[in-house]
Amino acid sequence: MKLPVMILAGGAGERIRDIADNKPKVMLKIAGKPIVEYVIENIINIGLNDIYIVTDKPNYFEDLSIKYGKIARIDIIKQELPEIRGAVLSAKDVISQEYFMLVYGDILAPKQFYSDVIDAFNVYSKPVMALIPEEDVTSYGAAIVDSKGVVRKVVEKPKEVLPEAYAIGGLYILNKDFFDVLEKTEDMGEALSEYSSKRSIIASIWSGWWIDVGYPWDLLKAIYFVLKGLDRTIISPKADIASSAIIKGPVIVEDDAVIDEYSVIKGPVYIGKGAYVGNYALIREYVDLERNVVVAANAEVVWSCIQDKATIGRNSYLGFSVVGEKAVIEPNVITLTLLKSIKEKPIIVKRRGQEYAKLGAFIGASSRVRAGTILEAGTLVKKKTIYDKS
Repeated sequence: MKLPVMILAGGAGERIRDIADNKPKVMLKIAGKPIVEYVIENIINIGLNDIYIVTDKPNYFEDLSIKYGKIARIDIIKQELPEIRGAVLSAKDVISQEYFMLVYGDILAPKQFYSDVIDAFNVYSKPVMALIPEEDVTSYGAAIVDSKGVVRKVVEKPKEVLPEAYAIGGLYILNKDFFDVLEKTEDMGEALSEYSSKRSIIASIWSGWWIDVGYPWDLLKAIYFVLKGLDRTIISPKADIASSAIIKGPVIVEDDAVIDEYSVIKGPVYIGKGAYVGNYALIREYVDLERNVVVAANAEVVWSCIQDKATIGRNSYLGFSVVGEKAVIEPNVITLTLLKSIKEKPIIVKRRGQEYAKLGAFIGASSRVRAGTILEAGTLVKKKTIYDKS
């Protein structure tokens, strides 16, 4: 199918900026790949290979255009205007086909999410909008669907719950008329509302897993679904695994990773290239250790996302947490994970028939947490700061 794809990949994201630092948030990694790479692979796997990445920081995406250049044409478009509206209009002139796919680069979902939208388009030959049931539509755009499966109304981030509404899923097939509507309106939400009032948009309702990475804890949910899909252990022959280490799969261990004496890895777990797990360390379920991460001796890590070159000091406990690139957690740091009140979006964990709301700490890129610090559940350590609270 000849259908160009526009991926919106600009901005650090205000709510996740401390973790992303100066990077576009779509370049945050999950199990060894940037978020946007999952989007690219899904698009290619459904047979589309004409891709435009729109971003305000093109230099971050050059390697991806090279990596996938043999199987797809990936052009990088410099975003010249602000906000989502500006991103879409920045690519207006490169879209020559009547219809195009528009996808937000910070959305994680399986391949079938994209396939369903393509299938709906092939059946009806009309614009299509992916919609998500059972989401809090006050955090997203909302769509009202009629009995024929057609979007009848779009509400941009409603102030109250709309029981009959679906959350807009960040994936569309639109025709070129949308550009004209967008130019005459002030933002993306208004444009979608105007566009849907003038033509039939087919609703593609998706009930599988779907994550809009807007907050740090969304990375924890992403880890769960990505690692849950592992069905075997894959250990690089270039990894150095001590004979006394225990690995209970499924686990991925990349090149040049070192797992030292008497450490225990309980999958599903991802251990990136050049990562180090020290003596007697315990790495438990749903942990993502990215490239050159260091987990020192006797540390314990559970359900956490650790970005490149971060360090977890000896005797520390890190649970349900996200650590930005090059951050340092000094020895004997403890994260408390049991929330006293649910003010954020926690991870719900079942233990012995009981449900617990869990959320750890969020450590900004290049920051440092002093030795012996106790981090309360939900603590945010700002990027490039020294945190000391015990």
